[in-house]
Amino acid sequence: MAHVTFIARSMDGLILVETWDDSNKVQPQQKQQAKMLLRKLHNMPDKCSVDGAGDNCFHYTMADGICYLALFDKSYPKNLAFAFLEDIQKLFIEELKREYGTSSVDYRSRIETIEKPYYFIKFDRQITKRKSEYRDPTSSKALGRLNENLAGVSNIMRQNIDEILKRGENLDSVGRKANDLKDESKKFKNMTGKLKFHTMVQKYGVPVVIGLVITLIICIKFWKS
Repeated sequence: MAHVTFIARSMDGLILVETWDDSNKVQPQQKQQAKMLLRKLHNMPDKCSVDGAGDNCFHYTMADGICYLALFDKSYPKNLAFAFLEDIQKLFIEELKREYGTSSVDYRSRIETIEKPYYFIKFDRQITKRKSEYRDPTSSKALGRLNENLAGVSNIMRQNIDEILKRGENLDSVGRKANDLKDESKKFKNMTGKLKFHTMVQKYGVPVVIGLVITLIICIKFWKS
């Protein structure tokens, strides 16, 4: 489950809404890291995982000038974490429709004109409700959601919080690394297919050959008789 969830403006990290876990598991250091990370979004790829302090990891995704960020345990399934963020994104779009209407509205420009933080603070109730569905990653609902999003969360970068927050000179290269990662993932996919084929040959090749030989021997004896 997400210990903390933020929705923020991508260009400057202005927090539109945030929701914290009632268990007080989030440390002050992690809260500070989250806010520092939000302020550096303009130099980050659209989808990324960032190692946080302790056994936690930040996952975020950005779309249309809005960032959806949450803090999870490192043991929590990454694909399920991004499925949760995708759900929050869909819910927030519906919130924007209620706030600004649906007739040819540029939601991004509306978000950019917001001056005060926590403009959508009431939206935290919907986040809290949706978080409960992801509390147990082994539940049938969570697993079903995971299967739906399994193919859609590839090419996710993973960074260390220290690299991002303390070494700002490297941030410009993150985008290039994302493209390199995408190319490598394609190569990995092709390699995986070849390895699966070789594994099948090693596993079933000998039994198949033996079966063919036995079948051939039976056929020869049958024709001779």
